[in-house]
Amino acid sequence: MFAVALTAAPAFALDNDPVLGRLCTGSGSTDAVPCGDAPVPDQAAFKSLVREFGMAFAPRLLAPAETAGINGFQFDFAYSLTNINQDEDYWKKAVKDESPEPLLHTLHLGLTKGLPYSVDIGATATWLVDSELFAFGGMVKFAPNEAIDAFPVDLAVRAALNRMVGSSDLDLTTVSLDFIISRSFGAGGVANVAPYMAYEPVWAFGRSGVLDSTPGRADDPARSFVFAEETEVLHRFVLGSRFILGAANFTPEIVLTKGLQSYTFKLGLDF
Repeated sequence: MFAVALTAAPAFALDNDPVLGRLCTGSGSTDAVPCGDAPVPDQAAFKSLVREFGMAFAPRLLAPAETAGINGFQFDFAYSLTNINQDEDYWKKAVKDESPEPLLHTLHLGLTKGLPYSVDIGATATWLVDSELFAFGGMVKFAPNEAIDAFPVDLAVRAALNRMVGSSDLDLTTVSLDFIISRSFGAGGVANVAPYMAYEPVWAFGRSGVLDSTPGRADDPARSFVFAEETEVLHRFVLGSRFILGAANFTPEIVLTKGLQSYTFKLGLDF
């Protein structure tokens, strides 16, 4: 399903696609012209949407501090759930079906390659289920301390970027910086377990296209508007654990920030 969605050309709006032309106020409003003849952007609503869409589309960590190794190569598939404030008016107005669910579901594909000097690079693709919204991004991770007995805690820093595409209404870029600590150990002689935690500030940069407050009617520039750009900073805390058995690995992860949470489950293969 994910591969089909990645290759499908945009054809029609789906339930989770943003429709930001409804996020306005104005005098002289009617059912036909809900924001009046001179719509005023609801900037506070847009700010909230950037924050919550940013939480869903921000890069996932899904790995401890240790790197893949100089010859390492990893392929990952992950599924995430992110809560939103679906009862708020801005969500009811800003998505296609006007009846948002309490959770956004996203699917993720990832590739990671290990390099010399304890460096990983990677690429990701994300799809918001029931939408035409995708995000593509990359990351680089450096581990100044890993697998050293004298200091048995692994440390790493990672920078990652995701760029959302698929909507003329919303333009969203998320950038994260991760500070990671983890500890890897054997279990039963057949598995490896690596619990980890991280502090992860995320910057969500959002802007809109030119929005029509009366879609489906004759074009009227006076009834169009644009939101001012918004930058939201999410201070996120990450808890997870990677389990390796042979070439396969499984990683559950929880990400917390004020009022929002994401839960992700990753299946991967190491080569």
